[in-house]
Amino acid sequence: FCSLDKILKFATGCSVLPAIGLNPQPSIKFLHPVDSSPWYASPREKFPTANTCINCLRLPLHKSYDMFKSNMEFAICNMQGFGQE
Repeated sequence: FCSLDKILKFATGCSVLPAIGLNPQPSIKFLHPVDSSPWYASPREKFPTANTCINCLRLPLHKSYDMFKSNMEFAICNMQGFGQE
């Protein structure tokens, strides 16, 4: 189960939204097979990734919602932060 606070932590590294907001603003990039070229064939590209420095969540496209949901939940539930918790 992916709650919004877990997705926020995964994508930005923040447990809660700062009072002044996030800078840069969070963004989502959808990864199409052609966008990811050579490494798209590896299992790694099947899971979402994040760049917490620029608050960008990268979501690979899947053939089914169930596959997307399963991989999203796996990534969010098994993420490791920066060792500050």
